[in-house]
Order: sequence, then structure tokens, then C-alpha cells
Amino acid sequence: MILKRIAVGAVGLLVALYFGDYLRVRFRIAYPKFGDAFGTVTTYYSTSLKSGKTEVFFDQPQTETCVNSLFPHFGDRPCWYASRNYVKSLD
Repeated sequence: MILKRIAVGAVGLLVALYFGDYLRVRFRIAYPKFGDAFGTVTTYYSTSLKSGKTEVFFDQPQTETCVNSLFPHFGDRPCWYASRNYVKSLD
């Protein structure tokens, strides 16, 4: 019984956190003077070679739009996650 209440409380907390994060992004879109809602990250592509090594193609960087939030919104990844995973594999 108590585990069920803890689980419901945890899910409720996550939903509230996601909704608050969404409202924060919408507020920043409406009022840009409080901070940018979106940012950009330069991404690179990579592929695995037969030798087991990975080759990264630095000659054609791509600019990815990301959202300054904790969770993904509007189809964009959060900037904190996109900046850590800036190499995309083509495999």
C-alpha cells in the first residue's frame, strides 16, 4: 500500500516537473528578454570502419537546434544532452 503511494507520488512529481519545464520554455518563447528558449549545437557524423575504429567526419558539420530545458520539447533535444552527444553515428 505504501509503495503504491510512493509510486503515484513519484509519477505525479515527474509530470509536474515536465509541465513546469514546458511552461518555462513557452514563457521564454513569448518573452525572449528573459533568456533564449532555443540554442544551437554543432554536430558531426561518424562511421565504424572494418578495423573496429571510428572515423569522424569533421569536414561537414551540421548545426542542430536544441531547447534550453531539462526535457525535450517541440521535437528538439535539450541543449545539455545535445552538447554531450554531438557525434552521430551513421551505422
